[in-house]
Amino acid sequence: MCGSTGDLVYEDLKDVLYGAPGKWSIRRCSNHDCGLLWLDPQPLEEDIGKAYDQYYTHEGAAALTSVPKRIYGRVRASYLRSELGYAVIGSDTGWRWLAPIANLHPGAADVFGASVMFLPSPGPKASLLDVGCGGGDFMVRMREHGWTVAGVETDPIAVERARTRGLEVSQGHLAGTALGDSAFDAITMAHVIEHVHDPRDLLTECRRLLKRNGTLVILTPNSAGWGHRHFGQDWRGLEPPRHIHIFNSNNMRRLLVSAGLAPKRIATLAINASAVWPASAAIRRARSSADGDRPPITLKATRAGIARQAAERLLRTVDPTAGEDLLAIATRTE
Repeated sequence: MCGSTGDLVYEDLKDVLYGAPGKWSIRRCSNHDCGLLWLDPQPLEEDIGKAYDQYYTHEGAAALTSVPKRIYGRVRASYLRSELGYAVIGSDTGWRWLAPIANLHPGAADVFGASVMFLPSPGPKASLLDVGCGGGDFMVRMREHGWTVAGVETDPIAVERARTRGLEVSQGHLAGTALGDSAFDAITMAHVIEHVHDPRDLLTECRRLLKRNGTLVILTPNSAGWGHRHFGQDWRGLEPPRHIHIFNSNNMRRLLVSAGLAPKRIATLAINASAVWPASAAIRRARSSADGDRPPITLKATRAGIARQAAERLLRTVDPTAGEDLLAIATRTE
C-alpha cells in the first residue's frame, strides 16, 4: 500500500478453523498512517487451494420460516423500501412505520443495508457483478430486486450450485474472465479482498469493468476494530492462511485511489460482531486445548455475541474505527 516495511506482530499461528497445514506469521506496516496487516509467509497462488479443502462458505441461506424470522424479513423489506427505494420486494402498506424499527437492531440498520450491499434500487437494465459470489444467494436476492446479475467464483462446486439456479457465473479469477470493458453499473465484493494476493490488481480490474460513475462496494474485516484489539492473535478476522491482507480505513482509501477509484464512503460497521466475537473466543479456547478436544468453530450469533454487537455499535459513536467490519464504497469517475 505504501512501500514501508512490516513489523512482526504474530508468529507461528496455526489454522484452528479448518486445519490447513503450516505455521503462519503476520506483519503490520510500520507506517502509522497505513497499518496494513499481511500474512508472512504467503502461500503460493498455485498452492492456496489447499487452505480451502475443508472450507465451508457456500451453504444456502436459511429460509425465513419462523415467526420471528418472518417479522425480521418484513422489517428488512420496509427499511430497504424506505431508505433505498426497493419497492419491488413485497413490503406492504405498513412499511412506513416498520422501517424505523430497523434501528433497534443491535448492529443498527446497517445490517439491513448490507443485505443489498448498500446499493440503491436499480434503474432499467442496471447490471451488477458479484465477485466471489459463492452459490449465488446474494445474486438471487438482487435479481429479485430488479438487477441484471452476473457472478465470478473460484470454487467449482459453488459455481455449479449457482448455475442450477439460472445464474450467469464465470469460474475462476476476475482477471481471467472474458467480461468486457465498462460492462457493469455496480460491482460487489463481500469478504473477498482479504483473500487476494494482489488486491490492487483486483481493484484495477474492477475499475475496467465499471461503467463511468459505476459503484464498487467492498465489505471486509477491519483490522483496527474492537474485536482485533481485544482478541489479538485469536481474532477471527485474521484467519491464517486464507486472509492474506487485512485492511483498515486509511489503507483501504489509499488502495482505492491507487487503483483509479474515487472513495465515496469508508466506514466501520458492527454488522458481524455478534458472530465474530463468539468465534474469536472459541479460537482462543481452541489454541489452549488438545487437538482432539476442539469443538467446531462456527460463525453463528450467540446471545453474548449480540450483547457485544450492541456495545460495539455504541462504541462506534465515540470511536468510528471500532467496528468489526470495514465498508468501502467507491466510483469510477472517468
